Amino acid sequence: MSILRPNDLVKLTASPQSELKAILIHGNDEGRVREIAKQLVTAHAGTHDDPFNVVQLDDSALKEDPARLADEAQAISLMGGNRAVWIKSAGTAFTSAIKSYLGSASGDALIVAESSALRKGQGLRELFEKAKNAGAIACYEDSAQDISSIITEVLSANDLGITNDARLYLSQILGADRALSRSELHKLALYCAGKSTVELQDVEAICGDASALSLDELIDSMFEGKPSHADQKLDRLMSSGTPAQSIISAANQHVLRMQHLTAELSTGRTAKQVVDAARPPIFWKRKESLARQLSAWKPADLKTALANVRDAELQTRQFPALANAIVHRAVLSLASRAGRFNRPRRA
Repeated sequence: MSILRPNDLVKLTASPQSELKAILIHGNDEGRVREIAKQLVTAHAGTHDDPFNVVQLDDSALKEDPARLADEAQAISLMGGNRAVWIKSAGTAFTSAIKSYLGSASGDALIVAESSALRKGQGLRELFEKAKNAGAIACYEDSAQDISSIITEVLSANDLGITNDARLYLSQILGADRALSRSELHKLALYCAGKSTVELQDVEAICGDASALSLDELIDSMFEGKPSHADQKLDRLMSSGTPAQSIISAANQHVLRMQHLTAELSTGRTAKQVVDAARPPIFWKRKESLARQLSAWKPADLKTALANVRDAELQTRQFPALANAIVHRAVLSLASRAGRFNRPRRA
């Protein structure tokens, strides 16, 4: 069984393991999944964009020609070096093709496949986790530590430090998608070129649009029961290119954190005290909203909300063409439900 962790990436890229013929990376953070896939392909083939050594395929190509996966994996490079077969949007056609290939896989090629999040025991994930010559990496949303590391990495590469309040603000508006996070940080670094330290006003100035369109503002509108505000913010987020899967994933994370914070109310503390003591800390601009949400949402309501969010998340994977409509319906449903709460628990 080969269940890999993102932390294993250092070992895999430093010395690609010959016994692994295929690696599956799956998760809702499309940017992080793509980043890891690119690193693995580059580590194995020495490049990620050489058409001679790196072949990029998707599920539709394999549906038309199922044998192509084995043909490309077993082909010998005309220019020398290792070959990589990079599969994007792995689905049923890839599942069928890789199942046939792994039983007799040979050669030096590495198959790297990307997929949206897969449940434990789901066909493709189970196949990779149980195969002796394959492995699967599940990518979950970036933690506060992950986001802080990315901030340090990008800014340090541009000879920039950052103040604590600027870092905290960035940590609150980044993280839903690894690629989008890096894009915002590179934009910030360019804006601060010539300075030695990034300050809060710099983040507010250059990431103002990101803040205005941030998932946090949408989430707070939803859970405070403001359907019209949530609808407007959702439209702006989607228009800016934020994936529907990232939005529903952020809602899932928020419900989980709300459940944790709500449990703290049982100790006798007020919602404000719980929010002030939260770790990782809650950005100051969100504290009043979070306190109001904690006062309104009961544990049973949060349990129902979590089930609804996860159902919507599953539907976006099953019907990707309808993802925006599915998320739109879920957002308005949650906001409307929150709007009916009129018995706050604690102020």
